[in-house]
Amino acid sequence: MTPATFIAKWKDNLLSERAGSQAFFLDLCTMLGVPTPSDPDNYCFERGATRTGAGHGWADVWMRGHFGWETKGPGGDLAGALRQLMTYALALDNPPLLVVSNRALTEIHTHLQ
Repeated sequence: MTPATFIAKWKDNLLSERAGSQAFFLDLCTMLGVPTPSDPDNYCFERGATRTGAGHGWADVWMRGHFGWETKGPGGDLAGALRQLMTYALALDNPPLLVVSNRALTEIHTHLQ
């Protein structure tokens, strides 16, 4: 997938968070030529995590030792997504990067350990 194809597919795409997040991430991996999530112990979608002080939740994408990723739907609140992801950080082995995206905008935050 070329960058132009990726942009054309996802620009102004109105799929909900649930309907579009995994397809968006898989297309991003394809465009970048990197492996897709396929290992529940090291790199996967929907990594379960005990939230610090808030019960249980799910990181949308997680890669051990690299990143946690939280996706929101179009126009979704990225500050809220980051707060949510930060509550998972301890259970995700404190990844060095916390990534939040609403598909129109993707933010990469460093997470000091």
